[in-house]
Amino acid sequence: MKLRWKLFFFLLAFSLLPLAVVTGIHRQGTRQVGAAIADRITGGISGIVATELTQTAKDYAVVMGRSKNALEFALDTLAREATSALARGGGNHGGGILPADRFGPSGPDGPPSQAGAARPALEKGSLSSESGDRAASWVAPPGASGEAGVSSARALEPLVPLFQDLTARFADAVYSSGVALADGVFVAYPGRGGFPDGFDARRQDWYLAAAAAFARGEDLVEWSGPAPDPVTGRKVFTLARPFAGPDGGLAGVAAVKVLMPRVLQETEISSQWSKALRSFLVADVDIPGGGKGLWIWAGSDEGGEDGLGDAARPDDPADPRHWLTSEDTRRFAAFVEGMDAKSSGATVMTYRGEECFWAYATPIEERLRFVLILPASVVAPYAEEARRDVADAAGTLLATAGTASAVVLLAVALGALFGSKAVTTPLDMMIAAWKRVAVGDFSVRLDFRTRDERADLARAFNETMPKLADHLRLRESLELAQEVQRNLLPGNPPVLPGLDASGINLSCDETGGDYFDYFPLAREEGTVLAAVIGDVTGHGVPSALLMATARALLRASRPGCVAPVGVPSPAARVTEANRLLAEDVGDSGRFMTLFWAEIDPRTGEMRWVRAGHDPAWIIDPAGGAARELVGEGLPLGIMPDYAYREYTDRLDPGRILLMGTDGIWEARDASGDMYGKDRFLAVVRRHAGESAARIRDAVLADLSAFKAGLSMEDDVTLVVVKRA
Repeated sequence: MKLRWKLFFFLLAFSLLPLAVVTGIHRQGTRQVGAAIADRITGGISGIVATELTQTAKDYAVVMGRSKNALEFALDTLAREATSALARGGGNHGGGILPADRFGPSGPDGPPSQAGAARPALEKGSLSSESGDRAASWVAPPGASGEAGVSSARALEPLVPLFQDLTARFADAVYSSGVALADGVFVAYPGRGGFPDGFDARRQDWYLAAAAAFARGEDLVEWSGPAPDPVTGRKVFTLARPFAGPDGGLAGVAAVKVLMPRVLQETEISSQWSKALRSFLVADVDIPGGGKGLWIWAGSDEGGEDGLGDAARPDDPADPRHWLTSEDTRRFAAFVEGMDAKSSGATVMTYRGEECFWAYATPIEERLRFVLILPASVVAPYAEEARRDVADAAGTLLATAGTASAVVLLAVALGALFGSKAVTTPLDMMIAAWKRVAVGDFSVRLDFRTRDERADLARAFNETMPKLADHLRLRESLELAQEVQRNLLPGNPPVLPGLDASGINLSCDETGGDYFDYFPLAREEGTVLAAVIGDVTGHGVPSALLMATARALLRASRPGCVAPVGVPSPAARVTEANRLLAEDVGDSGRFMTLFWAEIDPRTGEMRWVRAGHDPAWIIDPAGGAARELVGEGLPLGIMPDYAYREYTDRLDPGRILLMGTDGIWEARDASGDMYGKDRFLAVVRRHAGESAARIRDAVLADLSAFKAGLSMEDDVTLVVVKRA
């Protein structure tokens, strides 16, 4: 029996049931369905809010992380320029540094008293300043002579344009910047006065932390704070980086002071949600007395225009104003534990007695979290409105149920006959449409009009087909892109007497941004092996496109059958590729690190160019420390007119050249520990007597065991060259 007749007899039989029973069951069912729908809508809204709030936290965490990296890069540039200025002995570069007593204490919140003054003469202890420009100020420690202060400040005058550029580029975060020399002279920008009596920059926490790092041999940026600015009293975080003088000793410390709450960008986030939203930057630390807690670095609920609380806030760690907590201790403990397991997440618990949505993401480093708190009351009106709509719809349905039942009872026989056909016809059309889809015809569409779920099914079907077709096309395109990228990477390594080379690239997505290559290259002295490795920012299709472009530019000058005399040097090749790449992607914010090495198989002589990539290593199987192949050079795609330098070394028989990307040593296991360069180099040493391919495979096997089944967070690329 066909479905049409089955449906007809079914409708006929059940429509004749007593009207009272039908009406009662209908009323009860409608109420239950309405309540269930209302509950699901409320739960669905809460889930959507939690998901979107988490995504917001992740988005702004990424922004904060990039801001941190940019600030540290700028500070590194400032330190290098300070070293160069001291080596050159200073000079007039269009900026100016004036004694601090020429300025008021207004600092960066108002122009210095001399900001618009006419340019003074470079004599009697004052430094020049362009008319109308903001100048820097200098202050000497107690007991220092004025002439010594002028001399030290004069040496740093070339840094004024860099100070101005740094302040302009990071106007939303940088409070001030400066350089403190080892003799105690401190240059600050924007220029300011009002330094307290006895001020000595060398006694500041940030200077002491940077000097201690320099003494330990660590060339890193040190973060400190929050702490009051000695002039204005505003609480700031300080990034400090030491730099060496010509004698290799500590020459001074470059520093940038940051108003971290500005980086929290609460105004921008609140515009997306509500003014009731609160944002915090916290650290997951041990609470005095036991347990885990969230220490507030910066937050919008601590009072004060900076969101850092009153300057007189006690430093006692037990003071509750230092901690972000919830009255719901069980959920809060689970929330803190979840931060160790996942980079982002959300939950619902109380904050200051009010039910709130909590979301977090990791913006800068493992111990810091960006936390957003949104009161549930902001979302409650939407859920309540949905409940009212459902209740109104249920009431309307119940009101019409009696009349509808009577009409159905009278017209059931005729209606069942034609109704069964009306029901089954769309079903037949759907079945036929799905059969066409099954054979690959995605152009089919359903064209019928109903006023029930069948219309929703038809609409969903029609909306799904183009998306399904696009999805299949996109999948095919990604598979093609993956195949093309695999073809761009070298297959079998080149065969050169005396050299054994092997490399591999593993992408964490369908396509990646890592790049490696090796090929024989004709030189005047004979054929050499060119080995290249690179890493594009990020991964996925955009990074793969940039990688392919860089590969083409690097290979564009490869001579082929042209005479060896025409082969450019490694530095010239990389410089030209950088110029062309920067013209294409200079404004995109993307760049590529690169390490290019050439090895003569007869003599072992090496030449290399380093463009911002991690240094390569030379490993001696007989023992001894691994030798890093360092060198200066910006990543490709940043400065089109940058000229790269070339360095030389020697790869003796039996020694190994290692080139890799940070996807190896920055890989993390389930507990968050990094694989590390020490373990990486130890694996190579254990297998140093084997071939380059076996060394490569040993590293990958050890990395896989370390990950214990976890997926890769970044692309992994490794090149091994061993000299026989």
